Amino acid sequence: MQLTTTLLPLAAFAATALSQTTPTPTIPEGYRKVILNTIKDAKFAVQAQTPIKSGSGIILFTVKATSPKPEQQWWIKDGNTKVQLADTNFCLDAGTGRSNGSPLTIQDCADTKASQKWLYQPEGYLVLDQSSGTKLCVDLYTGSVRDNTKIVLWQCINGDKNHQWPAANVTATP
Repeated sequence: MQLTTTLLPLAAFAATALSQTTPTPTIPEGYRKVILNTIKDAKFAVQAQTPIKSGSGIILFTVKATSPKPEQQWWIKDGNTKVQLADTNFCLDAGTGRSNGSPLTIQDCADTKASQKWLYQPEGYLVLDQSSGTKLCVDLYTGSVRDNTKIVLWQCINGDKNHQWPAANVTATP
C-alpha cells in the first residue's frame, strides 16, 4: 500500500515534466533548409560536431546525397541572414576573437548577437555582417577537403574557393 501511494505522485510529476519539453523550432519565414557544400567537392558539407550542444565546433564532413545528417542541415536565406542549425535553437556563431583562423561554433540563437549576423551571397560566400573592419568569410581551413577539417573565419578574398558554400536545398523524404 505504501509503495503505491509513493509511486503515484512520482508518475504524475514525470508526466508533467515530459509534457513541458521545449517545442521543436519551426523554420523562420523566408528561410529554406539546405546543406552548405564546399564548392571544391559537393560530397562534403558544413556540419556541427556532435554531440549537438552550445559551443560545438563546425567541421567539414562527408554528406550522404540521399539523406544528409541532421547536423548538416541549416536554415538560411539569401542576403542578410542568421544561419540556424535546422530543427534546433542553435545558430552559427563567430565568437568574439574575430581574425583569420578563428573557429566557428554553434551557440544559442539570439537576434541581437553581432556574431550571428551573416550575409549569404549568390556566389555562395557567407560573410560575417560587420559594419566596419575586414570582411570575414566562412572558410575551409587550409583548403583541405576531408572529414573533420575545421571551418573557420578568414579574410574574404574574391574568387577563393575556400570561401564558397553553394546551398543545396534539402528535400523531404517520404
